[in-house]
Amino acid sequence: MKHDYRFPCMVLVWALATGWPLAAMAAAGLVQFAAGEVQVRRGDVFSALARGASVDGGDVILTGSTGRAQIRFTDGGLVSLSPQSEFTVTRYVDSGDPAQDRFAVGLLRGGLRAVTGLIGKRNPANYKMTTPTAVVGIRGSSFHAFFNVQGQLEVAGEQDAIEVCTQAGCVDVRAGESVRVLSGQQWPVYTNTRAFLPLPQARSPFAVGDQIRQDGSNAAVVLTPPPPVMPSVPPGQPTTPYVPPTPARPVTPGVPVTPGTPPPVPGRPTKP
Repeated sequence: MKHDYRFPCMVLVWALATGWPLAAMAAAGLVQFAAGEVQVRRGDVFSALARGASVDGGDVILTGSTGRAQIRFTDGGLVSLSPQSEFTVTRYVDSGDPAQDRFAVGLLRGGLRAVTGLIGKRNPANYKMTTPTAVVGIRGSSFHAFFNVQGQLEVAGEQDAIEVCTQAGCVDVRAGESVRVLSGQQWPVYTNTRAFLPLPQARSPFAVGDQIRQDGSNAAVVLTPPPPVMPSVPPGQPTTPYVPPTPARPVTPGVPVTPGTPPPVPGRPTKP
């Protein structure tokens, strides 16, 4: 059985002649996990998306009410989609050249968790996620984004830092922080911030007897002995000896009183 290799060779020659990067012809990523209702839309055609399927630039991934999917891109980046999500791979180029790389995706509804791959690490400016109200850029490696029940975008940083921009301006979101985008014309509002404490000034090692000033520095404390306690009686003067009180004498019991003689019994009356 003979195989016709003319068409693949013609495609390869055309790509080399036009300068089209071969990385752009390869799949952008592969589906590592798919559960529930997961579809891909290519143009006007919808098809089920299963584990092992390829994802290319221009694809739109849709998950149903119980659908979840996880896509690993060729640069090692990872995107995990929540139920009821619509995710678009707008443009993807993994050429190994920071000047040519592109990772442009979109989230229209639902939510996702993203881990940055080599494209974002080689040049963070090449990594963008667009939503209807904001654009998320990265300077870190992972973040979480979703639309709440009011349709407002919520973005949380998981590691390092990201940048959330609207038409009003951009804010930095560090690990442990989150923002909410009320509209594309308003600044993102922080919903959770991380406590920031300035580092104390360098100081010499502490020693016994040191104390801390209000500015954080230490100061030596001079320990002075307490003043002597003066005795209440001058030394050398004898004190009056203690004389116990004289005990009370016992009370002599009195002589019992002799009872009186009872009155005589009245006589009987005489007969007349």
